Amino acid sequence: MNNTIIPVSLLLILVSFVPISSASMQNSTLDSQGNYANLSLGITFQAPAGWTVQEPKKSQPDAPDIAVIAPYSGGFTPSISFTIEKSNGTTLDDYIKNKNSQLINASQSSNILFLSEQDGTIGGVDAKISLLQENFTSQNSSNAIRFKQATVLTNNEFYTITYANKESNFDSDLSSYDQLLGSIKFMSNDTSFSWTGYLFIGIAGAALIAGAIIAIKRKSSQKNISSDK
Repeated sequence: MNNTIIPVSLLLILVSFVPISSASMQNSTLDSQGNYANLSLGITFQAPAGWTVQEPKKSQPDAPDIAVIAPYSGGFTPSISFTIEKSNGTTLDDYIKNKNSQLINASQSSNILFLSEQDGTIGGVDAKISLLQENFTSQNSSNAIRFKQATVLTNNEFYTITYANKESNFDSDLSSYDQLLGSIKFMSNDTSFSWTGYLFIGIAGAALIAGAIIAIKRKSSQKNISSDK
């Protein structure tokens, strides 16, 4: 296992500024209501109103698979990141212990504080939910970034969903994170969910466009016939 630890906040801050133009939306859908679905990642959720869903390129294993970015405000861009990793037979408890151990080692060079840890449920799956804070200095100024992180094990993969914001603004956007968590569905544990509902968005839109084009051509053709007479 790679022992190099990237400070939590630094990674998420960099993700927060990924240009939308560099985000790929392959094998995924996003409708006008903010409902997101990704077939290859096996997850759906509803993004908070006004937030942007991005799929950054995986430049390193710990980089997010999905980033949900809030509008920039107060000198910081709040974000919700999804990191998905194969379990390879590891239990949820062991996975969390290993991650916490890595963070404890990282806190020797950065000020990471564990504020709380509790059990929960996300999308019908057992979850471990942690609250952390990192105090760091950047450009001669001190900042405190707070994180709420939820991790589940389903479909032989760990899904870690992390909300990051300045400590002073953390509570103001916490409801957006809770709303997103409440909307999550996983392919493996919701057999009643049909992906065709999301695919229908694109199919229906294409059908409407095609129908409009046909109607215009027919109208134009009839008009030409009338003028010939």
